[in-house]
Amino acid sequence: MVMLRAFIVLAAFLATVALPLRSEPLPDYKLGDVASEDVVTPVPLLVVNPEASEALKQKVALQVHFIVRHTPETAGEIETELRASLSQARAAFITAFQAVLDGRAPRPTDLDTPLFVATVREFTRSLPKNFPLEKLAALWVRGLGEDAGLQELGQPLREVMAQPIVGSRTDHPLPATQPVRVIPVKSATEPPSAVELENGGVVMPSARVLSLWRARRLVETHFASGNEDMGRFAAGFVRANAYPDAALTEVARAQRMDGVTVNDTYEAAQVVVRKGQTIDRKALSALAVLREKSMIGTLQNQLQQEQSVAGLIDRQTQWIAAGLGLMVVGVMVILWRLRARPSTAVVPLPSGFSLPVSEQRALPGGAGREWRDRALMAEQKVERTHEAIRSGVLGWMREKIMRTLFRHRAELLSSQQKAEAEMRELEHRLEQLHTPLQDRICAYEERIEQLERELAAKGEENRELIGARISVVRQQLRVERERGQFGIN
Repeated sequence: MVMLRAFIVLAAFLATVALPLRSEPLPDYKLGDVASEDVVTPVPLLVVNPEASEALKQKVALQVHFIVRHTPETAGEIETELRASLSQARAAFITAFQAVLDGRAPRPTDLDTPLFVATVREFTRSLPKNFPLEKLAALWVRGLGEDAGLQELGQPLREVMAQPIVGSRTDHPLPATQPVRVIPVKSATEPPSAVELENGGVVMPSARVLSLWRARRLVETHFASGNEDMGRFAAGFVRANAYPDAALTEVARAQRMDGVTVNDTYEAAQVVVRKGQTIDRKALSALAVLREKSMIGTLQNQLQQEQSVAGLIDRQTQWIAAGLGLMVVGVMVILWRLRARPSTAVVPLPSGFSLPVSEQRALPGGAGREWRDRALMAEQKVERTHEAIRSGVLGWMREKIMRTLFRHRAELLSSQQKAEAEMRELEHRLEQLHTPLQDRICAYEERIEQLERELAAKGEENRELIGARISVVRQQLRVERERGQFGIN
């Protein structure tokens, strides 16, 4: 019976080793090779089409408009600067004109007097270029206050600064035939948040984004003939408030294209590559998926057959344990029977003891002494026999148990080494197929879950065997996660 079980285990092991040898490997084609035979998939496949996926990603990328960051607060800042400039100039001019008038406050009758004209001519030298002092000074002398001229100068500035203005369309090119998305931001250096990037902004034609030169020309042309100096002065306050962001546009497009793929489906028994076909990217992708499926199927078959072998070994161990138990019970019964037999030991007679005269007469000559010696020798032989039986049986049992324990330990060590070799082979095959890091981690996690389910259903001896496999797989999982932290794929 033991030989039959050993033959079954050996046959299952040989089947496990020989199974991968019977599967024919897929041809290792390169891009541009010509297929020498048809390649048929035995299982359904879902394959990414690289060329169609690339075309779809380009189409999706065009749906993400070019991003321009816009700072609407710049218009308010410019108006504040204009107000401060006019207020400062007015206070300085009124002070200078009063000094010329010997401390008297200016009156409307002082307009067009030589003192007024001379003061305007002299004060203009200290003001910025194109400052319309002559017109504004007349308003100030009439007592119209600090806001005199602010409305006339600020209105065209507000209209122009409400539009996005870039420094130079040459330095910051925009797509000519595509609209852009203008996203309001708080500052020129602060990027928009994820919510603003996803939902915010206004889509408009790129032609509506003004250059700085064009925006200033619009302010200048707002003023009528004769007020060119006011137009040039107001145009000097215009500055850029929009910033094209090509890097942010690429990030938004990458997020939109993430996960966009075109998949080709192949049914079972369908030809993936035909004989004479030139191998392109689509065919290479299909062969890679088919190779991965074949490898996973082979590993699953190996795992199932290893489980079958483990089950046979488990049942064999149970039979051996049951046999040892029966042998122990039998030895204990034998020892109990030997101890339960009536003792044949000769009780030594006390000194001075003598048989009755009638019994002495029945014994011939020295027959009494000879009878007693023989009884003592028989008792010693029985005791030696009992001792030999006890020591022999216990020694045989101890040796048998120790051999069984050593054999189980060797089987566990062999199973652990086999599990490590299996994990190394799995990692090597997955790396050859350029399997992404996340897929490898998922494969290890599924393997751990499967082994833990087996661990809950197996006996104590197989718990150690499966526990060794789980330790090996978890170690490999930690290695893969450490690789992922350093960007290794």
